[in-house]
Amino acid sequence: MVALIMAAGKGSRISSITKSEPKSFLKLGDKTLIDHQIEALLNCGIRKIVIVIGYCSQLFKSKYSNNPNIELVINPFYENSNVLASVWFAKQYLFDGFYFMHADTFFEETILKEIIKNEHNIVLAVKKKLSVEEEMKVQVNKNKITMINKTMDCNLAYGEFIGLAKITEQAAQSLIPVVEHKIEYEKAINDYFESVLQEMININVEVDYIDIGNRMAIEIDFPEDYQEAKMLYKKMEKE
Repeated sequence: MVALIMAAGKGSRISSITKSEPKSFLKLGDKTLIDHQIEALLNCGIRKIVIVIGYCSQLFKSKYSNNPNIELVINPFYENSNVLASVWFAKQYLFDGFYFMHADTFFEETILKEIIKNEHNIVLAVKKKLSVEEEMKVQVNKNKITMINKTMDCNLAYGEFIGLAKITEQAAQSLIPVVEHKIEYEKAINDYFESVLQEMININVEVDYIDIGNRMAIEIDFPEDYQEAKMLYKKMEKE
């Protein structure tokens, strides 16, 4: 299985901090967000990492082009598309299964380890919480996810999908054709990847989850998220 890191977006909501660099190049400690992810993946034995890039693609190329573990894939329409389009551009690498993650999410390595060990075919990392409008929310029944989207009533949500998931080879064989159909026939270039997960749920494919509990995971969309991430990282370093 490969790792698939979504890093094509511009991150305009945090541009006052990132300036002219990708959001995933923000630093926690002495490493960038994306380098924390790459380190965690390598520590867990994942040796093939596919990064979908768009904004500031040349910076990614200059940093990672000579890395034997990393394959760079360009989404040339990153300014006018969403995550699902980036998945489509990388689809050739995904049929043997993949670990999905957003480049702007920092998470504790133990969460990735638990996802890897989980035996189910589709597994999402979820944080139980009172969610807000912006978050990708989930509803659950026992250990299964029954609904995933940003639009559900926050009061009806179990919590937030933190943007880290496993799709095994068996699941990828049915999931990738759904990606292809949504992009190539429905022209759904502005959809989230999670819309495909909901399609899988709708046809009775089981989508499981792990609850990350009190472990640290934060998606950095706004300046205040970055400040919180730095505080959490310092706290984690002291423990």
